[in-house]
Amino acid sequence: MLIALLLPAVQQAREAARRTQCKNNMKQLGLALHNYHDTAKQFPPGCFVVNSAQYATNRGSMLAQLLPYFDQAPLYNAINFSAADYDTIALPSGQLICKQVVPALLCPSDGTNGNGTLSGMGQNITPQSDSRAVSNYAYSMGAQNNECATGWNVVNSNGSQNHGDSMDPGLISGPFAHMAWGAGLRDLTDGSTNTILMGETRPKCSTHQQNGWFHSNALWCNTAAGINVATCTGEPGAGGPCGVPGSPAWGASQSFKSMHTGGCHILLGDGSTRFISQNVDFATLQKLGDRRDGQVVGEF
Repeated sequence: MLIALLLPAVQQAREAARRTQCKNNMKQLGLALHNYHDTAKQFPPGCFVVNSAQYATNRGSMLAQLLPYFDQAPLYNAINFSAADYDTIALPSGQLICKQVVPALLCPSDGTNGNGTLSGMGQNITPQSDSRAVSNYAYSMGAQNNECATGWNVVNSNGSQNHGDSMDPGLISGPFAHMAWGAGLRDLTDGSTNTILMGETRPKCSTHQQNGWFHSNALWCNTAAGINVATCTGEPGAGGPCGVPGSPAWGASQSFKSMHTGGCHILLGDGSTRFISQNVDFATLQKLGDRRDGQVVGEF
């Protein structure tokens, strides 16, 4: 009986510690983003390219460019960004960069395979069953269009380009695009305290995120589908046209999620981290996602 009474308390204490660690990880990413901005006068682009074309040859994600700013400079310096195929870029040790686990990018509450990797369907990766090192943190495109129209643009129409596949900032609601564009603080005209930069994700629940933290086609998340929307196969609420980890629910599966009860952490443009409820007013979430809608956010 004593064990039965103590076990829930122990579990709650452990989750509280995991949640604190997760929040600290996101705070470090916020500091990294601002240090990058101090250097480049803008946030890193959603993906790194070798030329200016919209569908250029991709060489990694926004997080790949951010590595030197959260104590991962040795890893960054070991990457051959001129390699022909980002899926086969190897470190000097022979380890593929797509399988290189970065603990700072993992929330301890979301265990993936227990070692920071995930084998899944993936998008545009070979082989499809390959185990990739993933991230529980992704950038925000804001209130962007998605196939399921799950609340798309309930406040405005600033995110009309489907999936954020553009480097035209006029078509991107949030501070990052799926392509090679990233906003500067000057572009957050709603105010840095009212704009989401990043949030938590669950790679299990999205085929794109299963590509891994280094992949340029993994991290493009949005606020259009709410918080903790069910797209995780085998979990309660999943299923139907908008409740799967892949097409046609890419917009829903690329939404912010966590294993924390009741919501997830988000990173705001001023570098602060907040825990936002999955029951947050939907219009408020869209306003937080958009960087320039001119709407009053209110309490959240």
